[in-house]
Formats: sequence, structure tokens, C-alpha cells
Amino acid sequence: MTDAQSTAPPSPLILDIRVHGVSNTPPAEMLESEPDAIERVDGDALGSFWARKDKAVNGDGITSTHAFSWGAQTRTGGGALAAVGRAFVHVGWFLLLPYALVNLAYWTREIRPQPDGTTRAWHGDIGSGTVRVFGLVLTFIAVAAFCSVAIDLVAVQCFRGSVDEADRVCAALPAIFDGLREFDVDSRAALLGLIPVLIILVLYSIARRGRVRFEARIEKFGEQIGSQEDAGRPLLATRGFWSAARSRDTSEWLHVAGAFVLVLFLLAWDAAFPDADCLGAPLTKDLATCLGPIDGMPMAFVVVAGVGLVLVVIGVIIASSTPPQATQTAKTMNPVRLAQQKQTPDKRNARKRVYALSCLGYAVLGYLVWLVLTFLPSTDPAKVADQFTGLITAPLVLMSVALFLALYALSWRLRSTWRRRTSAIVLSLGAGALLASQVLSDSALQWVLTGAAIAFVLLHLLISRTSQPNPAVAEGESDAGELRFRAWRGQGAAVVMLLSLFVSMALSSLLVLGVASWLGAPAPPETDRIWREPGDPLPVTEWNVPDAYERFAVLLLAVVVGIVLLLILAIGINLAKLVKFTLPELKWRGSAPDDEVDAAAGGGVDAPGATYPDPLDDPDERVRIRALARRSSHLLHRGEPLFAWIAVFAAVGFLALSSSIAFDEAKLILAEWAPGLPAGLRTAATSVLVALAVVAAAAVVANAASSADRPLGVFWDVVAFFPRAGHPFAPPCFAERAVPELAEHTRRFLRQPRADAAAPLPAVMLTAHSMGSTISAATILALRGETIVEDDPESPRLTERLALLSYGSQLRAYFSRYFPSVFGYQVLGVPGLTAPSLWKRDPWKTQVLAEFPGPGAAADEESIKASKAEVHAAAYRDESLTALLGAGAKGDPRWRNLWRRTDFLGFPVFSYDSARNPVDRGATETAPGYQWTVAKHSAYLGTEQIELARAELVTALRAGP
Repeated sequence: MTDAQSTAPPSPLILDIRVHGVSNTPPAEMLESEPDAIERVDGDALGSFWARKDKAVNGDGITSTHAFSWGAQTRTGGGALAAVGRAFVHVGWFLLLPYALVNLAYWTREIRPQPDGTTRAWHGDIGSGTVRVFGLVLTFIAVAAFCSVAIDLVAVQCFRGSVDEADRVCAALPAIFDGLREFDVDSRAALLGLIPVLIILVLYSIARRGRVRFEARIEKFGEQIGSQEDAGRPLLATRGFWSAARSRDTSEWLHVAGAFVLVLFLLAWDAAFPDADCLGAPLTKDLATCLGPIDGMPMAFVVVAGVGLVLVVIGVIIASSTPPQATQTAKTMNPVRLAQQKQTPDKRNARKRVYALSCLGYAVLGYLVWLVLTFLPSTDPAKVADQFTGLITAPLVLMSVALFLALYALSWRLRSTWRRRTSAIVLSLGAGALLASQVLSDSALQWVLTGAAIAFVLLHLLISRTSQPNPAVAEGESDAGELRFRAWRGQGAAVVMLLSLFVSMALSSLLVLGVASWLGAPAPPETDRIWREPGDPLPVTEWNVPDAYERFAVLLLAVVVGIVLLLILAIGINLAKLVKFTLPELKWRGSAPDDEVDAAAGGGVDAPGATYPDPLDDPDERVRIRALARRSSHLLHRGEPLFAWIAVFAAVGFLALSSSIAFDEAKLILAEWAPGLPAGLRTAATSVLVALAVVAAAAVVANAASSADRPLGVFWDVVAFFPRAGHPFAPPCFAERAVPELAEHTRRFLRQPRADAAAPLPAVMLTAHSMGSTISAATILALRGETIVEDDPESPRLTERLALLSYGSQLRAYFSRYFPSVFGYQVLGVPGLTAPSLWKRDPWKTQVLAEFPGPGAAADEESIKASKAEVHAAAYRDESLTALLGAGAKGDPRWRNLWRRTDFLGFPVFSYDSARNPVDRGATETAPGYQWTVAKHSAYLGTEQIELARAELVTALRAGP
């Protein structure tokens, strides 16, 4: 032993926890070993920690390495049967996509820091109640679609005649349904009306199973979070985020109650007008005149159901937040009582559950009474019906309500209360005018109401505009930051809500039109060898397909055509030529390969010039392959502007659909110009709808079954990351289990007893890929304030012994922009990121030009150092992720992030400029292995760059407390 070795301070125990990303990397691969050479050291089948059996170390300062496998919480494992299971799971999630998007809309809003991070209170902030009401309306849209199938198409239209003369049944309907001929129309409708409710109950049971699955662990984790006397920021470090923000049985019961009362309302409304003849309304007749005389008893149930709907909406709004008790109450309360209140759920939550359960009981009782009454002699067995009046306008009304709720979200970025209230009043007037146009047949009055609605919408857009870079500054601090660093300039909730409405109507239309085509298909005609004569379409009096869904199919066709043309234009611009992107600086242990010795050798540039990005002329074969990979990966970076265009097209289309006169007049004009064109467009639109559904389902199945890099995987994992706060039927939140498990494993290692009190404190390095970096960042933020020795404020904090090594991360590019209050750039402690462009060859050109010094800037070492210090001072923020990891005036954060331009899901988390960057490190674009291939989203482990970055963090951990 040398003198230097004998005097060197002892090295700490360092545990490297490797966390996989969207590709669900197997533990053996993360540990760079074989499956039979590893063992599970903690966890179960859903979430587990693995280690090598030989306990081998690499001599790089890491004393042990564990692999955290969390992917089974969102998908099944490997193997053929498991691949089938993944396919079914992801197809099921696809059907729940509208509700998942509503949940994302909840978290895209600006949510200010909680008043107190130590209680189970949760202040949802502006728009939380509206998002939940919007989610309820989407549930109603699904219920209306199921009612259109079960009641309108099957119970009413597939059985013609009275009980005594029901001699005609849809030929396509299985014979098992023939027994329904024994019931009158109202009894049959009430009986089959249970089907939509049963489907909602299935969704409820799935949601409850997913919630209960993680509930005990997350409750314990919430208690640990709440034991710290810290302020309510960041949100991930508050007990309310983990324990109170998500929807529970209160919201679930309210949605089930809403399904019951909506079906009851539709059934009672139809029965209240037994002589109604409203086919073609409101184009050819007023709804007020076509309904006919009122039957008193069913109208009483309409009132009962209407009251129930109002009670459900009120309950959903009340359940959206559980703010802390008023300050004056806290001041006068007994200190012991106040301390107890902080450790127990707010009693108002119990009262909300009682209210929700009462609403559910009210709804079930009302429906059961109606069901019993329809089977009593008081109903008319001779009643004959070929239309269901309750669903003539219901889908359009629900769609219009959802549209205006989404448009209202445009004003939420404003902190001016009077402007938001004015906007709400203006939109309410517009919605009222538009809904009134749906029940009148006077075309002149319809046009006036439609014009007034459009004017109100335009006025709302004007009120919602703001020139302030950060409207929240006027009323205090906010972690969301400036609007230019938020997705869609802070209007993410409106965009995502419009997208969820679009998807919801697409799924509903596919269901209704698909079943209508099947049930309404005439018997096949006789054929002459290979020829047949197509039959004429059935008249509306014989087979009436619900109008709202046919209209939406036409809208979908128009949106698809518009988006396809937009994509063709954008792809044409971006694929015209190869360009030179800025490339991150690469570090090597020895000499660099010839094709990556510098940016120019790799077909890129070190810094942007005046005409950035310049064309890449006459590259050699390997450089050309790299350039093609960069270009294709950057095509996938343009999702944000593309989704904005889809939302705009959808909003304009929904506004047109909500106006009966606009759509119907266009239909008449087309019919006069080309008599068969409207029917042809309807058929083509239905075909496009079915084709898109098949393509989407195939993509989801292929994405689930594939073990390769899967761009769609990050979407599914983002959908399931956040607690279900927007809609109770959204996919279960895997972060509610993954984050507590990772936190507990980390906490246990850092708090292990030391034989020698003078020995250095143990440390943990989180090596995280892709979505794993989001889980790791959430874990570090959630551990803020916890100490090595529990209940000892003088003990070092856990976060002082943590380091983060991320690669292929979306933390800044996606999460900081889409969810600014949870993962915003100020929460991460990094510079903000501007929006990508749909049209520029480098979608991040604006950001690249802003982060590199301008032409003529001093390039000497002192100038670069001063510029670097200025950038760091502007980015680092108290209690941010970088601050928790040691960033500040004394040094850089214990965070390194690897990225490459060929990675379609990997981005820098601090800056595109390597010279002034304390966090980001470039990774080679050549995948490790004997055969030369371009590395994309995987193939980071095993590169020299990740080993060098790990060594930097080991050095930083050794220098820690």
C-alpha cells in the first residue's frame, strides 16, 4: 500500500439504481448480465429490484447495482402470451383514451403551490371543477352512444309494431332477442337501458380495481411526505398531490349516478311525448311542435332525472378540491385538535362521499321505480314507435356543452377574475344561442342565433388574449413560468380537452354507425355470377341512423383531409434536403472514431451560423445514414404544433356541427348540386372512421407487442403517470406505486446503520432511461426535506446523497412544457424551452439560436465562464430539482443527462450548447456492438460517454457530506 492510498479518505457505499423507460428493458439487460445470473432482491411481480448474483463491481466507485423494473404496472412482461396480454391491455387503454386525455388536461393547467404541503388538503386552482364537469360530460357522451345502440337501434327500431303485432324484427339481430317482442316499447327500452349503465359499472369496477391496487402504498407514502414541515411546493413534494388530488370513490359514484339519471331522463323524455314525430327536426319542423301532447307521469320522471343531473354536476364540482380550513379557524382552534387535523383526512371528504352515495341511491331508486312502472298495466301495450325522441338532440347537446367547456379553458391562464367571469358569461350566451338554434325550424332565426353564437365565441377569444409573458406574476409566485415556455402558450388544457372530445365522438360514432350498418344492412340480393345489383339506401322512416354521429363522421373526414394536406406540406418542406444540425460535444477516454472526431466529421456543426441549418452536401455513406436518422427522429418532435392544428380544426368543426342550420343547409346545397353527393360523403366518412379505428387499433397492438423502440410507448406511459384527478375512469396511475417503491428503496439504503460513525454517508445514483428519468425526478422531488436520521433536522438531507444520471429523457422537451406546474422548467431548475416548429427543418431552431452565443460574442475562456455563470444563476431556483442535487454558486448539480440527435425521444435537459452546460453530455450515435448501426433511443448503456458521466457523479458523491 502506498502512502497516498493509506491517507486517502474512505469511499462511501454507492448504490446505482437503474430505472428503465418506455421500452421496458429487462432487468438482466439493465444489469448488463444474463437472466439466469440475476436475482430479485426486493418487490413483487409488478415492481421489483434486481441484482447480479455474483455482486460484481466494475471498479468505477459503484459498490452495488440494482435494476428497478416497474413496467409490469403498465404492461405485462415478455413472451408470446404476455405480448397478447399487452395487446389487450393497450387496446383497452385505447378505448379509455378520452378519459385519459381529460386527466392530462387537468395536469396541463397552471396549479399554484399548495397553501400547506403537510396536509391532505388539495387546492385544484382555476379550472379544476370545470375539467371534472367536462369529464362527466364525456361520460354522458359515451352513455348516449350506448343508448343509441341499445335503446334507439335495438329496442325501438329493430322491433316494429305493438306487443300484439310485433311481427318484424331486424334480420341481423340474433334470434335470442326475439323474446323482447313480448314487451311494449317503453318496457323494452327500460330493460335494454340497463346496458349502458352496466358498461359504466364495468368501467367503474376496472377503475376501482386499479385504484385499490396501489392505494395502501400511496397512503403510506403520503403520510411520509406529510411528516415534513415544508411549504406546498413543488407539487410533487406535497401530501395533497399523492393523497388528495386523485379521484376516489366520490367521483366514481357520481359518474355512475350520472349514467343512471341520464338514461332515466332519455327514457322518460321519450315516454312523455307518445305522439312525437320529430324525424327531420329541426330542419323541417320545430321540436316544440313535433313533440305533441305531454304525458304527465313520464314528465314527472323527467323532472326527477333533471334534478338528479343537477345534483351530480354540483357534486363533481364540490369534489374537485379540498382546500385547507380557513386561517382564522386555525388560529382559534385548540393546538392539539389542529395537530390531529393535519394527520387525518379532512372531514369534508367524508361528507362528500355521503353526498355522492346519496346521489347514487337517488339515481338507482329512480331508475328502478321507472323500470317497475313500465311493466305495469299503466303503460300502453298498443304503443307503436319507429323513433326514439330522447336521442334526437341529446348527443349534439352534450357535444356542444363539452365544446364550450373546452373553449372556456382558454381563459384559465388569465389571473384577472373579472375577465374570466366575463368570458364565462359570454360563452354561456353563445352556447345558449347555439342550443336554441337546434330546436327551431325558422331558418332566418337559426342563422341569427348561429351568427350570435359565433360572435360570442370570437369575443371570448379576444377577452382570453394576453400580452403578459407570465400572467401569474401579478398575484404571486407560480412554478409554471412564462407562457412561451408552456405548451400552446399556457392553453394546454383547452387543446387537450378539444382532443379528448374529438376522440370521444370518434369512438362513439364508430360504435353507433358500425352497429347501425350491421343491423340496417338489407338481405344480400341475388347474384349473377360475380355481379350483383346494389340496393337502394333505406328511407329514414324505415331505418333512421342517429344524426349526430353521421354528422361527426363527415367532420372527421374533413379534419383528416386537412391534417393530411398539412402533413404533406410539412413533410415536403422538411424532407427536401439533409441539413447540418448542431451536435453535442462528445467526450472519449482515448481517441475518438474518425467519423465522430468532431461535429463536422459527423455531418453537423458545433454552433449555428446565420443561415442555420445549412444543407448537408454530398455526405459519405455513414454520414448520410446518420443525417437520415436525425431527420426522421426530428419529424417526431413536431407533435405539439400538430396537435394544435388538430384542436383548431376540431373546434371549428364542432362549432359547425352544433349549428343545425349550417350543416343542414350545406347538405341541401350539395344535394341540389349533386344529388348523390351527401350520401356518398356520408358513406365515405363512415368508411374513413372505421379505417382510422382499425389503423389505430393495429398501431396500438403492434406497439404493445413489439420489443423494439416504440414512440407510442411514451404516450401510454405519460397517460398513466399522473394521478387520476380529471376523470375517475382514466387508466390507473403507475407512478402512485413506482415512485413510492423507488423512494423507499432509496431511503432504506441511505438510512442503513453504519458500523463506523466516521465513515462517509452512503449515496445513491439513479441511472434512468427515458420515462425512468421522470420517475426518478419525481422521486427526488418527493424526498425533499427528508433527512438521513429521521426527525433530526440537523441531519443531512437525503437529497444531499443523491445523484441523477439520465439518458434519452423528455423532462424538459415534453414534461416541462406540457405540465408546467408539476415538471416546469422552474421546478426542474433549468432554462425554459420554447415551442418546436412544424415548418423549420430543425424544429428547435429558435431555442438553439437563443442558447448559443450570437455572432461576434467573445470566445475566450473567461467570457465563456462568465456567460455560463449567468445562465446557471438564471436557471437554478430554490427547491428545484437542480438545487436539491447541489446546484448553486458553489458548484454544478449532481445530474448528468446524455442525449443524441438521432434519438426521437431524447433531448437535452439544460441546453443545446455544450460549452455552457453543466448537465447535458453528448452520446455517440454509433450503437455498441461489432456491427455498425445508428443508435437511437436505446443503446446508451455501454457507451464511453455514460461511463464518463457516471465517473463525474461518483466524484461529486465522494465529495459530499
